[in-house]
Amino acid sequence: MRISALSVVWSGAVGGIAVASAASTGSLAMLGFGVDAVVDAAASVALIWRFIGEARQPSRAAQVERIAEVVVGCALIVLSAYLTVASIRSLIEAHSPVASDLAIAVLVASVVVLPPIALIKRRIARELKSGALRADSVLTTVAAVLGVVSLAGLALAAAFGWWWADAVAALVVAAVVAREGLQSIALARRRVLTGSPHDGPTIDA
Repeated sequence: MRISALSVVWSGAVGGIAVASAASTGSLAMLGFGVDAVVDAAASVALIWRFIGEARQPSRAAQVERIAEVVVGCALIVLSAYLTVASIRSLIEAHSPVASDLAIAVLVASVVVLPPIALIKRRIARELKSGALRADSVLTTVAAVLGVVSLAGLALAAAFGWWWADAVAALVVAAVVAREGLQSIALARRRVLTGSPHDGPTIDA
């Protein structure tokens, strides 16, 4: 639960900064990074609720896990839809990304900090056989990837004038996010149909 609490604090803070910066500069991948970070913080809140619920009422652990899986899965799908629409709009408008020094510093820090957090979440998800925590680790991973995409998009636009790189990379990320979101929801549905609290092989996928 401590790693989820850390994720709430970090993702909430950097997400807010990134969204504010992107709103003024128009960087698509940065905006996607900020939105993903905020969604990641919200998903981590759902995971904290899941752990507290399991501790207080172990008999409801499976039900709480399913609800958390659906919440996180829906968050992933919403993020994917947002990235897709924003990317297409950016390509149509031929928008070139820019960013402030503060936003770039936040991106660099996140690229360093988020991957270890994502790995820890995935390891704990395997140990607990938690599809919800696995999906949350995907959100954290996506935030790190979008941080890299944002930095790369800014560099390519500045160096070569490749204004489209930012949006194209975001579209690829959106497709991966949608797949993970649908998988999380499908796992929750499978738990309901089979009555099984865990589904180990899916966690390792």
